[in-house]
Amino acid sequence: MKKRIGIGILCILLSGLIFTGCKKEDPAPSKNNGGDQVKPAAVENTDSEAAKDSLDYVLYFRHRDKPFLFDEAYSIQKDDERLKGKTMEAFILQEAIAAEGFGEYVNAVPKGTKLLSLERQQDTLLVNLSKEFVTGQKGTSNDTLLSIATIVNALTIQPENEKVQILIEGEKVDIINGIDCREPFAYIQGLYPDK
Repeated sequence: MKKRIGIGILCILLSGLIFTGCKKEDPAPSKNNGGDQVKPAAVENTDSEAAKDSLDYVLYFRHRDKPFLFDEAYSIQKDDERLKGKTMEAFILQEAIAAEGFGEYVNAVPKGTKLLSLERQQDTLLVNLSKEFVTGQKGTSNDTLLSIATIVNALTIQPENEKVQILIEGEKVDIINGIDCREPFAYIQGLYPDK
């Protein structure tokens, strides 16, 4: 009798370990800038009082030695002076361009890049950057994709923004360092390390 109870307890413990150790894997993300991608949900503030007074946003940083992006969530009070006279998107872009790296993470946007203008056409944002965004690109086309994704993903993670069209000095560009920029970018996946 004791032997059966011991075997029963052992089976229950093993079942528990097996089921808690299994998890459903997400399908591999793709690198293209098509519209079939699912972007992660924007950061949500769980404290209801704080949520009324603050706005959440995400900035993306490149790992110094690896070709990956890492996200960092931030909040800003709605009455913050830095928001005066500008849209949330313009604020996010200025923060993404000026952000200092930390630890092993660096800003993927080339130094000297400036936001010249920002315009909305339905669910697409036209982001007009200075020529330094192109001339400052160093490295491979994957490095350039990380620079573009730093801007595109910071904007498209916001619920009202679906796509971003990159303009340089007010003009559409075909290719930036091997990356096709003729069409607007949706949230760019496939640039994050497996967890």
